[in-house]
This record gives sequence, structure tokens and C-alpha cells, in this order.
Amino acid sequence: MSNLVFIGDIGPYKEQIRGVRKKQYQRLLQQADRYEAYQLPAHHPKESTTYMGVAIMNLALAYCLSGEDKYLSQAKRFIGAVLSYEQWGNAHLVNVDLSASWILFGLSLGYDWLKPFLGEEEKEKILAKIRHHADIMYQYKLDTYGHGWSTSYYQNHNWINMTGLAAAGYVLSETYDKAGQYTDEAKKNFGRVFSLLADDGSNYEGVPYWRYGGMWLFVYAHLLKIQEGMDYFQRSNYLKNTFYYRLYQSCGDFEQQLNFGDSHDRHSGHAPCVYYKVAAEYGDSFAQTFANLVLDEFLMAEAEKSKIKPGILPEAVFEFLWYDPQVSEKPLSLLPKARYFEDLGLLSVREDWSRRSKVLTIKCGCPGGRKQWMNGWDLYRREGLDCLSLSHHHSDNLSYIFARGSEYLTCEDGYNRNLMPDNHNVILVDNQYSDAENVNDIYMSSAGKRLEKDTLYPIEERYRGDVVYLELDDSMVIYKGETSGIYPEALGMKEVSRLLFTDQLFFFLFVDVCVSDRDHIYRIISNTDMPAQKQNDHTYYYPMETGGITYTVFSDQEICADQYTQEIVSVMTSQEPDKLCRSFINTLSFQTAAPTKRQTLIECFTLDGMNTEITFKGDTLHVRHGDKDYQLIFGDEMTVNIIEVCSNSGERKSYRVP
Repeated sequence: MSNLVFIGDIGPYKEQIRGVRKKQYQRLLQQADRYEAYQLPAHHPKESTTYMGVAIMNLALAYCLSGEDKYLSQAKRFIGAVLSYEQWGNAHLVNVDLSASWILFGLSLGYDWLKPFLGEEEKEKILAKIRHHADIMYQYKLDTYGHGWSTSYYQNHNWINMTGLAAAGYVLSETYDKAGQYTDEAKKNFGRVFSLLADDGSNYEGVPYWRYGGMWLFVYAHLLKIQEGMDYFQRSNYLKNTFYYRLYQSCGDFEQQLNFGDSHDRHSGHAPCVYYKVAAEYGDSFAQTFANLVLDEFLMAEAEKSKIKPGILPEAVFEFLWYDPQVSEKPLSLLPKARYFEDLGLLSVREDWSRRSKVLTIKCGCPGGRKQWMNGWDLYRREGLDCLSLSHHHSDNLSYIFARGSEYLTCEDGYNRNLMPDNHNVILVDNQYSDAENVNDIYMSSAGKRLEKDTLYPIEERYRGDVVYLELDDSMVIYKGETSGIYPEALGMKEVSRLLFTDQLFFFLFVDVCVSDRDHIYRIISNTDMPAQKQNDHTYYYPMETGGITYTVFSDQEICADQYTQEIVSVMTSQEPDKLCRSFINTLSFQTAAPTKRQTLIECFTLDGMNTEITFKGDTLHVRHGDKDYQLIFGDEMTVNIIEVCSNSGERKSYRVP
């Protein structure tokens, strides 16, 4: 029992359960105890069964460490349930997708860990079931190579399904001649996956899928390291950096997340087991701090409020195994307050590292991120692989989210399978954003429309956004993104840009520039949690609990405003087609009063109690806050050319914006 799959030598762990690993051990036992109340259906339910696989793992490890018979009994109960189901999964991709792979993974490891405590007949039944489902999964991978999850190297289905197959392969290695094919196929798959992931650790699917699917990148890397000594933790820049993507996409209170992409809710965000693994592999004291914060304060809140299942509680098994007691904690306040993720064009800015902090994030880049966009099309052309599945990436170039403490001002649409132009805080041209709308995978659907017209269309270079200027100078931030290539070419857009300017989030403002060789109606969208209160034609007020915010819009041409509420309703998983995710957003928009070829709109957010004064006169936007004066100087084409910052002490800085 000293050499277990995924664990290795369990002896050192057992020695620490009453010492340095006591907290993680107690958490494991608490989770194992919860399973006693689970009613297991006699027939496969019409819902996801992913929870069954990880339940077997928690119970198996609890028994191996404690020796308490109740955990062995419960493990056998769950094992008996999954053995009795002829098929694993419901409604969609039965036997060959998430429910099947979670069970295959958990059953395989549970069997390996409990093998000394099982009878011969029990062992043979389990092995037969593992062989049966591993064969199905493996054959499906081969049969669908080139499309679907088999080559969706950037998506959670590929990562989870291939990890389940790999675990089965390692467990079957001594008894089944096909086992080596499973592990070899997984190594080949993940060799490509890790080479293609963004080096800065950013994730285009957003935080909820980072915590759900991205966790499995760590699971597989750990499995491979234990079983074969291959160490992707040292090879992969993504694994090294992705914790900071997650950290900087936290809300001010750290409990919630900034919900770009498909987000079932704002409490589906934490994977403390991953934080522990980052701490252990890289000696990262900030990750250790964040893991302990989540487990000490946010665990039950996420478990109760998260709509992503199985959820945070069953990850106790990973937390126990991945915790390194030798890594100390460091306060998050030692970290920079802003971080830029170049691959995704994502900027995150915090006021400070307190739980009451203001936080702002904005993004503009290639669909799926630059590395994925360029490499994905290269693989398609060279090898015919359809690996650019961007269904969880929303149409959100130049969109932004602002929150303070636990309260959100601006928001995203949440989980949405029918994306519409005004679902995000973006700029619309004649109420259009992309070639396609009201579809699931909006970027790839739009790209497909262009390639239908012209098979030689240079999609990588033309259909994308870019950050064209970035300045992070102490507390001051200047960010400019340009995304005219995303808009339908028939609109003739030459520029669609947004410049963000802020100093420590005392205020923040955007300068939006639209230029075309044709006349259009240009429209800016501000989606918020609460409706705005009109002050005058160009000014609205948001009465927030953490302090009211005034939103003022200036323009070089006449504009008008509109307000309405949107309801977003979507099926969250094909495994449970009757289960819906529903959200409401309040939309305030400003648009051109009459069609024009070019327009500049200036959006100013000022906060109660900050005594910020903003005026706009022709070619200059003047901001006064505290002991500083800021001037945004516009050129002949009404784009910002120069930003000047002057303090009462006479210090002056000037920034030239391209």
C-alpha cells in the first residue's frame, strides 16, 4: 500500500494527520462524513453524476488514513452505484464526456487505494467496469480526432476526459494490455495542450471555468509527475503564472470574482487545492495565503451559492494531498496593485489589497487570446484540426467590470448561450458588434461567416482586437484597446477604440473613438446591477451601499440616452437540459442623435466623497482631484494625443498616446 497511483508513498501523509496536516485531514473527514446522507439513485439520474467519482476518492483516502470502517462502507456504496449504471452520463455524449470521465477518474483511483481491502470478486467487477468505460472513451477520442473535445486543446472537456482516461491507464497497467495506449494518448494530448496555453496564465473562458476545468490541468500534471516523473510544473509557464490570473480577477472582497465569460454566478471561483499546489510547487507564499483565506472564510459560502457542481467541498482530497506545510504565508499587500495579462489583453487594477478595495478590469484582444488564436488557425491549416472552440468566451472586447468591496457597479451577462450585442459594456455600431449574434460561439461563428465569403481571408490578422498602448506608472493607469476588426466589414470601421484613464481608482474614465468612412449611429453600453437615476440628459447616478457613483457622458456631437432591463436565460449544461441559469442586468446606453462618420464619447465615473471635478471644453478634458490636475488633450481628430498630470508641488508628467 506504500505506492499508490496519484499519491505515491502514503506513509508520510499518515504521519502528519495529527500534526502539520491536521487541518486538511479534518476537512477531508468532514467531507467524507457528508456522503452518508447522499441518496444514490438505483438508476442513472437525469443529471450530472460527476460528484460520484470524486466522492469515491474522498471516502477511499479517508479510510486509508483513518482506518474507520464507515468510510470503507460508504466508498463501496458509491462504487456499487456507478457499477450498476449501464451508462455514465445523461442526454448528451453519454459515456464519452464529463460525467463518464469524472467517474472513471474517481473509480480508478478509489480502486487503487482500496485494493488491499477489497475481495477478489469486488476487484474483478471494478476492473471490468473501468476497462469497459476506458475502452469507450479511448475509441471515441480516436474516432473523433480533429473535431469535438478530442482536439479542443484549450477547453475543459478535453482536459477532464483525458485525465480520466490517463488515470484508468495507470491503474490498469499491470492487468490490461491496452492500458499503455491510454496513458500514451494522454501524454501526447497534454504535450500539445501545455505547449499551447497562454504563457501569462490567463484563461479566456473566465474564472468559473478556470476553477472547474483549469483545475484538471493541475490534476493531470500531478498524476504524470507522480507516475512517471515528468514535471510540467517546471516546464509550463501557464501553470507557473495562472494563479495570478485568478487572484487579480477577484472582487474587492476576494470572495467573489469578476465574471468575464460564461459565469454561472459570482461565487463560482475558488479552487484552494490549486492555490495549495501552486504554493507547493513554486514555494509561492501568496498562493498559500489565498488558499488559507478561502478555506477559513469562504468555503461554505461558495459551497452554498455556487451553481457549478460538484463544487468546492469535494476537492478536499486534492487539498489534503497538495498542501505543503513548509510554505509560509505572505500578505497580499506586498503585491503590485495592477497586473496586465498580455495574451488576453486583460488589465486588472485594485485600489489596494483591503477587503473594501475598488477593483476595475478591462479586456481587449484576440478571440481566445493571442497564442490560441494564432496557433489554433495554424493547426487548422496544417493538420485540419478544429481546436478553436470558444463557446465560453463572450463578445466583450473593450468591456469592463467595476466593483467595490462586495458590491458591483458594472456587470457582465453571466452564463449566456445566445449572445446579443448589448449584453456587454461595449461600443456598438448601428447596434452591431460582430458578424454573428444570438449564437453560442459568437467569435467562431463570425469568423466562419467571413471565411465562407473568402476562404483566403487573413482571419488571424484581421479579425481581432489589440491593446495599442499601456502605461502603468505607480497608481496611474492608461490603457487603450482597439477592436475595429471585430465589427462587420460592411460597416467600414477604421477605428473603434477605448482609452481608460485612472489614478488609484479615485475616478475612472473612458474615451471612446469611432471612425468610419460611412455614416453610423454609435452607441455605448453600461450594464449594471442596479438601475441608474437620471440627473440630467448626460448624467446619471447609482446609489450604491458602498458609496454612490455618478456617471457622466460628454461627446463632440449630440447624443441621447435610453434605459431598459435585460433578462438572460440559458441552459447551463447539456447533461441537465431542464436546469436554467437566469440573470438580470440594467442597461443604460448613450448613442449618436444622428448618423455620422466619426464620434468621440467620454464616459466619466466619479465617486461620492472623492471631490473629483471634471469639465470638458472642446479639445480638453480637465480633471481635478486632491492635489492633482489632469488634462486629456485632444487632437484635430478628437482622439487623445497627450495626457498631462500636474501636482500642487509643481511636479509635471506628460504622456503621449498614439
